[in-house]
Formats: sequence, structure tokens, C-alpha cells
Amino acid sequence: MLRLNKIWFAVLVVASFGTVSLLHNVDASAHVYQNPKQYYQISDKQIEPVGKVGYTVKVGYEGIKTLKIMRRLGINMGPIGTGHYEYNYATKLAVENFQRKHNLKVTGNVDVKTWVKLGFKKSDFYDIDKYVAPLGAKITQGNKAHIEAAIKEAYKYLGNPYIYGASSSPKYGNDCSGLVVQALYAGGINPAPVSAIQHAHPGNEWNSRRLWASKKFKFVPFSQRKRGDLIFYYQPGTKTIWHVALYLGNDKMIESWPPRVQISSIYARSTHTGYVARPWVAK
Repeated sequence: MLRLNKIWFAVLVVASFGTVSLLHNVDASAHVYQNPKQYYQISDKQIEPVGKVGYTVKVGYEGIKTLKIMRRLGINMGPIGTGHYEYNYATKLAVENFQRKHNLKVTGNVDVKTWVKLGFKKSDFYDIDKYVAPLGAKITQGNKAHIEAAIKEAYKYLGNPYIYGASSSPKYGNDCSGLVVQALYAGGINPAPVSAIQHAHPGNEWNSRRLWASKKFKFVPFSQRKRGDLIFYYQPGTKTIWHVALYLGNDKMIESWPPRVQISSIYARSTHTGYVARPWVAK
């Protein structure tokens, strides 16, 4: 019956307006949700962020792989959740000594061969890097569905430890922008050049600043905040952006802040910018 209705609809259009290409005979009930062109576009397929899966870990890297390497080698920078695990020169020296002992090429960097020799699974060398939150809403669903998909993804991390430079699957912890990036993916937004794969690389330590600097969000006054908005905070004194969280409504946000991913008051973190970024703009 639905097929016949579509055919009769096309016939009626031709009868009323003259010749019309049947290629334009689309189901009038179908609706595609999309942001205005100046903002990030909503993806209708699984997002694949920029970067090489299975990166070699070197000096300056952070993230989950770095944390695992340092702790396996006995380099303790403090409790997971508060300690700042960055691949430093002490780690490089320890890796070089390990490589000599195990007849590996001595580079001080951890490639997949050294990773496996350290006792880790080969699959983890790639899987830790490549996780991208699955789309939680269809392109035919609206604003609310995409916002709720993002928040649902963020909640999967609740209670996980804060880890500098981490943005991976819910089995691990992450940092503030790492959490937000995965939430955005679930809501159909790819905030490139910010990427989960590159999140642990040097230069990506402050992806909250790169998100803040993006011109592809709609920025609105803090007083107009809505569920699903991104709230940014700056460091007292320097006034540089150093934190981002996902707004839940009722003055609550979900954030990754030492020592864990948690629900907090929007007034709990230093000074907010006075503006919020709105990823999902269209109604």
C-alpha cells in the first residue's frame, strides 16, 4: 500500500506541475537532521577520526599506552587518576635497557615488538588507539536523540580514572577533552582536527583549547546553556582554557577531572568562560 501511495503521489505531482523527474520522488515522511553548514555536520555513518592506529610510543607521549609502559617498567608517577604519566627521558632510558636485555633494536621507543616483549597483548597495541564511539542516533532522528546519545556514551566512563592524554573505550579512563571527543562521536560529530587517535600524541595535551578555538560550534552565553552543550573553563591567572565538560542540565555536568570521571556542579571548576559551545544546533 505504501508503494502505491508513493506512485500516486508522483502521478499527482506530474499532473499538477507538468513533467517532473521521478528521481525527485522521495518519501515525504523522511527527515534528515543536520546542523547549518557553518557548523560541524552530523554524520550518517560511523566516524573514522584522523590518525594512525598502532602508533609507536615516544618521548612526550601520554595516554593509556604510556601509562601501562611506565608502570610495567616500575616508573611510578603517582596513583592512577592523579599521577601525570608522560613518556619522559627516564622512561626512554629504561626502555633502552629493556631492549638491550631482550635483543631488540635499541631505540628507546616502544613499537609493537617491544610492547609484546613487555608482556602486553599485541591486539591492545592497536585496539587502545582505534576506539571510536559508535553512533548512538540515526541521521533521521533529531536534536534530542543526538544529545542523549552523546550523554549516554559519556556515562559509560563514569567512575573511570582520569588519565592524561587518554581518549579510548569505556574499559579505560580518559581526560576531560578525551571524554568529550568520544561523546561527540556518539552524537554524530567529528571535531577534526581534534582526534581520539591522536589524543595521546605531543601537542594534543590541551585539546580542550583546540575545541574552544573551533569556529564550527555555535557559541552562546553561559546563561543560555542547554543539555548537551560544552562548558569551558580557564586557568586562574593565565586565563587559558584548561578544561571542558558536557552539560547535563540543572547546573550539573559530566566531566573527567582528577581522580575520575564524575558528575559535578558547573561551578566546581575554577572560572567558566561565560560562553558555552553548542554542538547540536538544529532543532
